[in-house]
Amino acid sequence: MKKIALIAFQLILSLLVGFIFGNLIMPLKTSEKIDTLKELKPIDLTMNEENPYDFDMEELSLETLSPYTGNLLESDSIDNIPFMCIIENSRAARPQSGLSEADIVYETMAEAGIPRFLAVFYENSPEVIGPVRSVRPYFLDISKEHDLPFAHCGGSAEALATISSDKSLNSINEIKNGSAFWRDNTRKAPHNLYTSAKNIRKFIADNGYEYSKNNTLSFKDNSLLNSSNYISEIKLNLSDYYKTSYKYVDGFYEKYMDGELAIDKNTNSPLKFKNIVVQITDMSLQSDNTHLDIDLTGTGEGYVFSNGRMEKIHWKKEDSNSKTTLKTEDGTPIYLSRGNTIWNIVDKISSLSFN
Repeated sequence: MKKIALIAFQLILSLLVGFIFGNLIMPLKTSEKIDTLKELKPIDLTMNEENPYDFDMEELSLETLSPYTGNLLESDSIDNIPFMCIIENSRAARPQSGLSEADIVYETMAEAGIPRFLAVFYENSPEVIGPVRSVRPYFLDISKEHDLPFAHCGGSAEALATISSDKSLNSINEIKNGSAFWRDNTRKAPHNLYTSAKNIRKFIADNGYEYSKNNTLSFKDNSLLNSSNYISEIKLNLSDYYKTSYKYVDGFYEKYMDGELAIDKNTNSPLKFKNIVVQITDMSLQSDNTHLDIDLTGTGEGYVFSNGRMEKIHWKKEDSNSKTTLKTEDGTPIYLSRGNTIWNIVDKISSLSFN
C-alpha cells in the first residue's frame, strides 16, 4: 500500500508541476514568431550609450546595411554591384536622369565655371543614367577612395594617362566600350550619352572587375539632432556661372540649380537628399588655363547639414588611397542621417551662406 501511495503522490506531483510550468512557459505559435527583417527597428551603428534600441548586432549581418546610406537593404538589393558614374551638369544637360536614385552624389567644378557630378549607385537600379561625361583626375581620387568601377566618356589628358598607368582604377570608358551606353537623339551631343545600372553591372561582371563595398561613412538615426544650429536654407555660389542652393522640406534638402528646383527626368520628382556635406579646399587653374587642380588630400574645413541642423567640421585625407574622415571641431566623428547624401566640394573663395 505504501508503494502504491508513493506512486500516486509522484504522479500527482508531476501533473501539478507540468501544469504550473506549462502555463508559465508557453511556446510561441508559428504565427507569433518574429520576422527579424520585417520588424527590426532602425539600428544605431555607433552603438553608444544613447542608442534607444536594444539590438544584438549578431542577429543581423552588416552586409544587409548599405555602406553608402546606412539603410537596411531590400533582399533584391543586397547582391547589387556598386559603381560610380560621371554625370554632366551644364544647363544643356538638365534635367539629369538617375541622380535621385544615387546613394551619394559628389558635385564639384569641371572647368569654365561649370560643375559635374560623380554618383555612387548601389541600392537602386535606375534604367537611365546620364548624361554621361568625361572624367577628371580628382574624380579618380574619389573612385579610389570607394574602390569602385566608374563609367565615363573620355577624360582630360591627365586623367586618361592616370587610368592607363594605375591598374587599380576600373574605368568603363564609352569610347572603348560603347555597348554599355546609348545616345538619346532627342538631345544634342555631347549632352545625350546615357547608360543604365543594368548595363554597367553586366559590364563589370562580364569583365571581372573588382570592387569593394567600403563603409566610407557612418550613420545613425538621430544625427545632429542635439545641435542648436537650425538651418532651413543653404546657398552656394560656386562660380560666376553656377549657383546651387538647398531648402529643408519635410526631412529632406531639396536642391536648386541656378534658381530652379532640380528635377530627376526619370521620375519628374524633385532632387532631394537626407544629408549635405560641404568640403572646402583649394582649387587652382592648371598651366593650360582651362583644367583645374582640386586638392582632396590633407586637411580642411567644411560643414555637414542633417535633420535641419548644421555642424562645422574638419576633414582629413592622408593620401589618394585613404578615406576622407569627417569630425567636429572638438574631434568627435561625424554621423550622417540614414539616407542619401550630396557632397559638395567647393573652393575656399566660394560664397557660402545659411538662413
